[in-house]
Amino acid sequence: MNGKRFSENKARRNGFYLALAVCLVAVGIAAWSTFDAVQGYIAATEELESSSASSRSDDPQAQKSPAPSPQPSAGAAKPSAAPTATPKPKPTYVPKPSDPPAAESPAPADTEPEEPQVPANAPMYEISGEMICPVSGETIQKAYSAGAPVYSETMKDWRVHAGADFGAQSGEQVLACGNGIVKETYTDSMLGNVVVIEHGDYIFSYCGLGENFLVKPDDVVTMGQAIGTVTAVPGESADQPHLHLEVRKDSAYLDPQSVIEGKD
Repeated sequence: MNGKRFSENKARRNGFYLALAVCLVAVGIAAWSTFDAVQGYIAATEELESSSASSRSDDPQAQKSPAPSPQPSAGAAKPSAAPTATPKPKPTYVPKPSDPPAAESPAPADTEPEEPQVPANAPMYEISGEMICPVSGETIQKAYSAGAPVYSETMKDWRVHAGADFGAQSGEQVLACGNGIVKETYTDSMLGNVVVIEHGDYIFSYCGLGENFLVKPDDVVTMGQAIGTVTAVPGESADQPHLHLEVRKDSAYLDPQSVIEGKD
């Protein structure tokens, strides 16, 4: 009885081991098949990549360098910072100007017009448009020498004759050549009694007058008004009675005859 059980157990163990061996062989075969399949896939992948790389090296389009990234041009202006908003000034209240006062009504027509004010530097006389000879006669005894020396019978030498000698009778009235104002009166050792009158732009010196002046400084005279009488010129006493007349403009001596005739 016991020998039969032992045989049965041994038979069971042998069957187990046989089944185990079969399983191990099946697992080994499956593992080998899987490994071989993986090796084949890897080899095929490497061969495919190699052929792709070879084809890319043969293609000239594939060898082109990559396009450079776009760079900003030198002239391109850098974006400026956004301007800051300027706060708007608050409106201020400006009062409206009041209505202008109504214009005064014009003065009645019967009122007398105001006299125009005369400027302080306005001339006190009307300048004559022409001049007259200071004595009745127009004979020139000795002319203006224009800076050239002439012989003096009285002084017995040569000297410049700065005026013109108008021949006249002793005591004859001397007349103002034009409208003007008396600037000064004085007595000179060579020219005698002198009356200086401004006639517009010219200064006239009437020399050799009588002892009594008929005008005084600041007197306004009119053309033809008597200002003195012919007497004598001490520096020309050897000459016939005459009026010695000198004319200046801007301190320069001029020919009296030419000025009176309107030529200078």
